[in-house]
Order: sequence, then structure tokens, then C-alpha cells
Amino acid sequence: MQGLLTLAITTLSLAALTACSTAPSLTQNATMPATAIEAAYAPVTAEDILRVPVASDLVELAFSPRQQAVFVAAPDWEDETRSRVLRLAPDTLAVQAEIALNGKGFGVALDDAASRLYVTQGFNGAISVVDTASNRLIKQIPLMEKVHFASEFKRLNFSEIRSDFLLKALERFKITEDYPHKVREMVVDTKRHRLFAPGLGLGFDSVLFVIDTRTLTLEKVIEGFGYNAVGIALDEAGGRIFVANMAGQLMVVDADTLALKKTLEVQADQLLNLIYDPEHNRLFGVDQGIDRDDWRHNHLEREYRHRSEGHRLFTLDADAGTVISNLPTGEVPIGLRFDAARQRLYVTNRAGVRVATGNGSISVFDTAAYQPLQTIALPPHPNSLALDEAANVLYATVKNDGGTKQARQPEHVARIRLSAR
Repeated sequence: MQGLLTLAITTLSLAALTACSTAPSLTQNATMPATAIEAAYAPVTAEDILRVPVASDLVELAFSPRQQAVFVAAPDWEDETRSRVLRLAPDTLAVQAEIALNGKGFGVALDDAASRLYVTQGFNGAISVVDTASNRLIKQIPLMEKVHFASEFKRLNFSEIRSDFLLKALERFKITEDYPHKVREMVVDTKRHRLFAPGLGLGFDSVLFVIDTRTLTLEKVIEGFGYNAVGIALDEAGGRIFVANMAGQLMVVDADTLALKKTLEVQADQLLNLIYDPEHNRLFGVDQGIDRDDWRHNHLEREYRHRSEGHRLFTLDADAGTVISNLPTGEVPIGLRFDAARQRLYVTNRAGVRVATGNGSISVFDTAAYQPLQTIALPPHPNSLALDEAANVLYATVKNDGGTKQARQPEHVARIRLSAR
């Protein structure tokens, strides 16, 4: 089954420290925001990093200021009934509680004021809701029913070429029926009491699931998001949901009416994760750079022409989708976290997919000057990030490479002490 995750969304998971002196690659119109408060950056050293082995598999994590705890999704590939959310002490990363799930959990979204953690269950067509105060599972919200793929492809009038490609891929994993979409990322709109989660189609066009957070039920499924919608960000004050897919498109949804307002063609091919900066009306997104041409061409039924070399951090104007800056990251960037007060952006670089030895890192950027500040080595494969802004501490999940996975070593959570002076 783990192969299916790679097949569907390579991205569900997909010790020296050196200061970065590479000159930035900027677009002509990149300028420093006038209101930015820029703090001097003190590079992270080895003494600033605490790494703790936590579980056999770790995916996304979140820091709760209210609970003063780190919550991390820990799926179990051998027995999904052992999957759980782990509550960790923020200083030592010791496990304080284990919250049982009834399926493998991946992405997380925190509503700290409501003491709720939402967890996507990519293989179960659902989202789980955890009470972070009582450390218990409240509910599993079903999003869809299983389909018979061959029948559904026929019903939707897929071409023979498109259908045959998909069925042969599914046959490798002996799959004929499953959930049609996989859920990965989410955003919580506390103002409108909604949770938004893109659904990546297994051969189908992507959708956006809308959950009512008061009733914890599915409110609506919005269609029209194309090939592999993955990135999502919220403009809560402006009432906009931004969704990016892996065919160079950025969609804007009205958070009040739930109407898909517009689709923008952007210069990034596959924006995996997004963050919205309301102060400067800009979007940060990582363009992953993984070869998906066969799958993308099959889905679009035409050749897709690349717009980016990948492995980049893009800054886009949130209204027009135009490029403000375009900076190199490490290989295969995945997670990102923005510190608006200090004008810092942190990006995890996986550095390869299914490699024997991983050499992943975290890139640190100055978002006022659009410049790289440091590359922090964090092998094998750093994945997800969370930030304690008050303490200026960054947390990261660190996944295994081929060698450590074969040796059945546990995966790590890292605590990185940051400083600005």
C-alpha cells in the first residue's frame, strides 16, 4: 500500500551547518516590502539542534501555543490500527500522550483556540478530529465513498489511452476499488467555521472538500481543480482560498460563497505547499521539481510544457499570480513555514526520492530582501515544519532514507533553536 501513496501523490511524505552565500536569483520586479521589519540573522549551529527518535513513521506536525505541546502524525504502515497522533513536550520532545487513530494520518491543521487538530487520512477518504486538551479522538469525518475505477473511468468517458494508462498503474498494486481522491493538506477558516482540504484525484480531476467545523460534517465538494491539486492557503480577512495544482495553475475560491472565482496560469509547475502573507498580499510556494511528465501528460491528454526548472521557492502576487521572486532551494523542497514578524521563511529540502542515503536540509530565507540566509543540514529527509513564534523555535519531522528504513530505525523530530539579534 505504501507504493500507492507514491503513485498517487509522491508528495505525502515525499552534520555540518553552512551559511548560504549563494547570490539570489530574483525577478526584475522583486523589491523589499516597505513595512518589513528586518532583524539580523544569527546562523543556527549544531548546538542549537535537538533530535529525538520518536516513531517508525512521522509525517506532519503542529505546535500549539495554548497547550504548549507539539502534535505529530505517526502512521503505522504495518498495522494502521496502531496509527496515532503523538503529543510531545516542546523542550525535550518526550512523548506525553499517544492519541489512537483508526487509520493512517498524514497532514495536520490546528485550530488552537478550539483545541482541535484536524488530521487527513489519505487512504481512508476521511479527516479525523482530535481534541488537543483531552488528548482523544473526537470524530472521523467521511468525505467520499469508494469507487470501481474501471467503471468510473468508463462513466466519465475517459479516452482509451488515458484509461489504459491508469488501470495498468493500479493493476501493479492489485487495486480495482478505492477512494477516488487522496487528502493531504488543509486550512482552517475560523471566521467562517470551515475547513478546506484539496482532494488529489487518482486519475480524476481534483476537488476541494469543505467541512463545517461546527457540525463536523462535509458541507460541499467543489469541482474544477485539474491535475493533482495539492497546495492550499487562506486569506481569512479577504475571504479567499488559494489552491495550486501540479499543472501550473493557481485557483481562487470565494470563502463565503464557495464559488471558484478564477484560475491563474503561473510560472511554477508544481506548487506543493503554499503560505499567504496578508501584510504584503503575496503567496510563498515551493515548486518541487519531481518528474511527473507521464502522469501529467496522460491526465491532460496533451504535452505539458515546463515553465520552471523546479527546486525553487516562488513568491507570487496573490491577485495576479505574477512572480515577485524566484529563488533556488535544495533538491525537492516540501514544507515551508513563515515567520512574519521576523520576515523569515523556512523550507525543508528532501534531497531526493527513494535514495539510499539522504542529505536533506532546511533553507532559511529573508523575505524582505528575498535572499537566502543559511542552509541547515538535517539528514536524511526533513519533511514538515512547525514554529513556536514566541520562543523562536522551529520543529521539523525528519524521515528515513532507504538505508535507515531498511535498518528499521525510528524517524526523528528535530527542535531547532533560532535567534535574531
